Amino acid sequence: TARKATGSYYTPRPVVDYMVGEALAEALAARAAPADGDAAFWRERLGYLLDWEDACGDAAELFDAGETDSLVRAVAGLRVLDPAAGSGAFPMGVLHRLTLALRRLDPRNERWEELQRELATARAGRAFHESDPGAREAELTEISRIFETWRDSDFGRKLYLIQNCIYGVDVQPVACQIAKLRFFISLVIEQDPDPGAANLGIRPLPNLETRFVAADALLGLGAGRQGVLRSDEVQALEDELRRVRESYFNAGARDAKRRLRDRDKELRAELAQALEGPEFGPDDAKAVAEWDPYDQNAHAGWFDPEWMFGVADGFDVVLGNPPYVRADFRDQRHKATRAAVMASGAYETLWEKWDLFVPFMEKGFKLLRDGGVSSLIVSDAFGHAKYALKAREWFLRNALVERIDFFSRIRIFDAAVHNLSYLFRKADGAKNEPLRRLHEPAFGEVTTLSTAGQKDLDERAFFPEDLYRPPPAPTVRLGDLCYVSVGMVVHAHERHAPGAFALEDVVSDKKDERHPKPFVEGKHLDRWLPARNRWLEWGTERAPALFRRKTFPELYDVEEKLLSIDMAASDVRPRVALDDRQLHHNHSIWCFVPWCSLHGIRNRSIRKQARYKDERKRDDLPFREDLEHGSRRFSIKYLLGVMNSTAARNFLRARRRSNIHLYPDDWKELPVPDVPPAAQRPVVDLVDGILAARRADRNADVTPMERELDEAVHALYGFTDAGIMDGEKTP
Repeated sequence: TARKATGSYYTPRPVVDYMVGEALAEALAARAAPADGDAAFWRERLGYLLDWEDACGDAAELFDAGETDSLVRAVAGLRVLDPAAGSGAFPMGVLHRLTLALRRLDPRNERWEELQRELATARAGRAFHESDPGAREAELTEISRIFETWRDSDFGRKLYLIQNCIYGVDVQPVACQIAKLRFFISLVIEQDPDPGAANLGIRPLPNLETRFVAADALLGLGAGRQGVLRSDEVQALEDELRRVRESYFNAGARDAKRRLRDRDKELRAELAQALEGPEFGPDDAKAVAEWDPYDQNAHAGWFDPEWMFGVADGFDVVLGNPPYVRADFRDQRHKATRAAVMASGAYETLWEKWDLFVPFMEKGFKLLRDGGVSSLIVSDAFGHAKYALKAREWFLRNALVERIDFFSRIRIFDAAVHNLSYLFRKADGAKNEPLRRLHEPAFGEVTTLSTAGQKDLDERAFFPEDLYRPPPAPTVRLGDLCYVSVGMVVHAHERHAPGAFALEDVVSDKKDERHPKPFVEGKHLDRWLPARNRWLEWGTERAPALFRRKTFPELYDVEEKLLSIDMAASDVRPRVALDDRQLHHNHSIWCFVPWCSLHGIRNRSIRKQARYKDERKRDDLPFREDLEHGSRRFSIKYLLGVMNSTAARNFLRARRRSNIHLYPDDWKELPVPDVPPAAQRPVVDLVDGILAARRADRNADVTPMERELDEAVHALYGFTDAGIMDGEKTP
């Protein structure tokens, strides 16, 4: 219940490993590879270095001495953040992978030790007072003792990775506590007990309060750091505060911890007073003063990486699994969060009823340094939902899209949500070609999808199908040939007759005076023809007068129309049937009526799609005269053949708005080969043959004729390659 309320889904280990490995390889390549080096070659070698299964030993066969030094230094310089850390799965994954890399690059910890001494000296030069000259020597002595004691252990690797490289934020204090516990255990297991030593020789564990903080990652201070004038006083206080927190990280004695916490509080108050001014208002100053990182049961209503972590120039990697909480979730805390996020004015991608993961995506990207990478696993609604359209377009313009992994057809979490993950770089993507990968039938079983230059892609790049290639031949939209409508809703209107009847109350298996209209639902449709029908009550006091949605009667009474149902993600082909019996149908079916068959019929529903020239003009709608004239050029059986073809299936799978459903608006965009009646004739003849076979035997095998039909339609689209015909590739 708590997970559902907060949108928390904990990521399986294989997915964490994959995302962490890919993100770290990209980040380390950016830091270690020379500017004129082969970036792809660096990433390939780093993939081996970070691969658990690869037995690369000490990595000497992968990197020379200079490259190894560069990589160890690159690891030490990494700054990695999980902005929704939860119980710490992603930060822990980062710790394990970087420890593996250091173990292979520097088996004796010699480079790593020397680098820690160098970094400690640099920190001392920035932050320690000259009045405390022993502090630097004490830290250097402690570094030597740690590596002397645990020379062949991962303890020193993990300790300094935790101290300098890995950060986490979560709005739930208990999640931060669990994450810290996991890191404590990870350090404990690297220490062998010494029965003859005090405390069994176990070194006191570090204090992680300033590495995992309970805060709202989506909200910042009003002023942040921009425009704040750094006086000498402010700079000195910041340096002192940083020194106190570095000292606290390693403090073991209770008295020492208490003194450092007290000093931290004093410095925050002094800093808030020194900051308050035109550029940094009293509310922000108060927030800085009141934020207590040592309070285990509270969280800050804001997040700032420099105030909290001392990271001023952005992170190399931002990764994780943000919460998924829909916009209409009826929780007061969630509504308050949404209102605060909107009021902050800090986001450019929020649109309509956005899910909570959308601002996490933007915030994570904006927290990167130039060249840094962001990798989150989010709901696959990002790829198709209307509310994410603005975000999809924004990332194509503002990020370099390295890769997208689609998990839409498999289940990653024990929940209804399906997912995708991505890797975005904070760089110019104009010359980039994104890698698009579909995982099916299981995670790690990958098909590489088609791609193109990022500058030529549109927001459909985030949809898990091959990119659609427009046909060379002239086409016309199906929506310009047919009026497309959902059927009636056959149950009692909730306002006019609430609960008075349901569908089964007004349909019968037999035709009689009360049930005169032939009626079908989606389950009654086969490909090409309806399989069966029932009979609908009509002309009574309730039918259709009290139906929830009546539509208009002429829709069903036309001589011929086409009927279709939703095409699930796993369907091989669309299911479209010819209706020449004036069938009525409910909302589980969509009908396609040639515009010319509705000539002269005027109503509000039709006016939403097109208007006659003597009706009130709307510039965004076509004239019905033009649509009716154009539709007369096309045989309805020709349209039936095109709609049931593999080419139509491929278009719909590549262009529909949902990974799961197919909507009438998706059908309207189907391009139909615009050819004269003589060129339509071969398709019509094949459709006639299929219909005749199915009328004679509902289970007749029409596969050979369907194959021939596919080839005929394929040729009309002007495609010259045969790949589209295999039912797996997309035009």
